[in-house]
Amino acid sequence: MMMRCDSKRNKFCKRMSTTAKEAPSWSFSSLPDDIILNVLARVPRRYHPILSCVSKKLQSLVRSSELQITRSLRGKEDRFYVGFRETLPSYNYETLDEWSYHWFTFTESHRRLASIPFPFPPIKPYSTTPIMVGTDIYIVGGSRNMWILDTRSGKLRHGPKSPVFRDKAAVGLVNDKIYIFGGTCPKCCYRDIQAQAFDLNTQTWQLAPNPSVPVYSTNDSVVTPALGRKIYVMDGMDVIVYDTRDGTCDEIVRAEGFNSQNICVVDNVLYMHYNGVGLMWYESKAKEWRLVHGLKFKGYFSDIKMAEYNGKLAFLWHSVNNGEVWCSVIALYGRSNVAIRGLGILSDVPFSYNLKDFMVCTDYY
Repeated sequence: MMMRCDSKRNKFCKRMSTTAKEAPSWSFSSLPDDIILNVLARVPRRYHPILSCVSKKLQSLVRSSELQITRSLRGKEDRFYVGFRETLPSYNYETLDEWSYHWFTFTESHRRLASIPFPFPPIKPYSTTPIMVGTDIYIVGGSRNMWILDTRSGKLRHGPKSPVFRDKAAVGLVNDKIYIFGGTCPKCCYRDIQAQAFDLNTQTWQLAPNPSVPVYSTNDSVVTPALGRKIYVMDGMDVIVYDTRDGTCDEIVRAEGFNSQNICVVDNVLYMHYNGVGLMWYESKAKEWRLVHGLKFKGYFSDIKMAEYNGKLAFLWHSVNNGEVWCSVIALYGRSNVAIRGLGILSDVPFSYNLKDFMVCTDYY
């Protein structure tokens, strides 16, 4: 019976192969743009990096504003989430009742910050890192506990505990795994375990390759699907590039004399905002930082956050002078030139609010 089935399958494959050879050449990219956009609007975001590699036309359409308009017409508009940490006058690092965390949201069509009554786990917000996966926000750090916030229902639930608690660790998303590595381990018996990963499909933790160099204190970490398996991490004065396949790490030295706490990666190019200088990008071949031309942000900003958004750079900043929160979506051309498709001012927030987190919610799955 098995041999008969195999024989039928082989005959079918041969017939299909012959038909394919006789059929005229055709490709998906040859369809009209409006048809392609309607198809792409139904494809989950996790496949966009793969589609971008098929052809330059698909890459352009995946990142186009036309696709975002098509998606919004289907009720699938991307949503930005912003988190502020409010430090109360009697704040004490040893207590948990001297601060509050505030969630806000906005979309490109609704360009105003709107407060949302989402809960925050009972842990210190300065030690946590939220990772956006689809419509869920995974909050890790500060303890072995993982918390998962469902943005559709606004409910917060417990996730599986991580094997080892590492303080001030780096966090990054690669494919379907959340990686936690580096930092410090309070218990001596677990100091040899420097990296762990949470599998989003099986909802289980597993050990990950240890970094080849010490990763001590991190300020920010970022990863985009286009990066493959690498995570970029702020470590002291420099940037560490952690390869999740084997733990090997490369080091990128920051521009001398400049201070920055903000990094982002778009199309495998590392961008960093330097206070008093502006946005710069890293030329990997020459191993030097270069200025991005065309950006002019007025005033001094106490808080700045960046995020990769559909092949563009979403730039959010909080003005210390008047409490205004601004956002711009920056299209990067030739790495050193930009075109700003700005959202403009979003809202005013109290002076006691400090910008903590900035995320983009997409239909990842």
